[in-house]
Amino acid sequence: MRTTVGRRTGTAGMTAGMLALVLAAAGAAANGADEALRQAVERRLAEKAAVANRIEVAARDGEVSLAGTLATLWDQEWALDRARETDGVRTVVNDLVIANPETDPELGNAVGQAIVRYPYYSVFDYVDVTVENGSVTLRGDVTPRPDKPADLYERISKVRGVQAIVNELEVLPPGIGDERLRNLLARQIFGRSQFDRYLGLAPRFSIIVRNGYVTLKGVVFDQADRILAESIARQTTGVIRVRNELQTRQALLEAARP
Repeated sequence: MRTTVGRRTGTAGMTAGMLALVLAAAGAAANGADEALRQAVERRLAEKAAVANRIEVAARDGEVSLAGTLATLWDQEWALDRARETDGVRTVVNDLVIANPETDPELGNAVGQAIVRYPYYSVFDYVDVTVENGSVTLRGDVTPRPDKPADLYERISKVRGVQAIVNELEVLPPGIGDERLRNLLARQIFGRSQFDRYLGLAPRFSIIVRNGYVTLKGVVFDQADRILAESIARQTTGVIRVRNELQTRQALLEAARP
């Protein structure tokens, strides 16, 4: 009996020892796989050293975490895309933070400059920008060529401090009739000497054409310009209806006074 029990105890001890060895080997293999995945993600991020140097990468069981502080939303989205595209990555945890040194009004001005500097932003487009806690919302209408919502999203995502973008821009329907009407309205309005002072400036007001319906939006210098622009639009052949949403600079200044 003693010999039998002793043998059983020895067998159990051997079994437990072998199990420990197996578990240790499995753990080492898992750690090795995690380390290999972490290094693979870091190699993808190394395509942009300025971004990669700001990011810490961790990996566990196919889940990759990215942490750090980046300058722009564009950098953040680029890094997340590179991580997701790495072989072996199942999920990506985003612990990245975007630095936000600007106030909302300052950020709004920077976003506005990015829009008006877009080479395809014209008098036939209108983009309204609101900023709240670093999150930018875009609303308005843009002509169909090129892909202006995508282009503007990219430009704004590269503005330092932008935390998120809500893109609610609507693309105007393509049509030869509307295209001809836009060009005719521009010639009619800017052919008047009264509107010479707008030439060379970023679009202060916009002519939005949708299926023959015209909306005037934005800011003009005074009430005389507001009335004249509407009058010209109403008299232009092909215009079905005109909606005048133009504001005068004087009215805006008065509204801003405390």
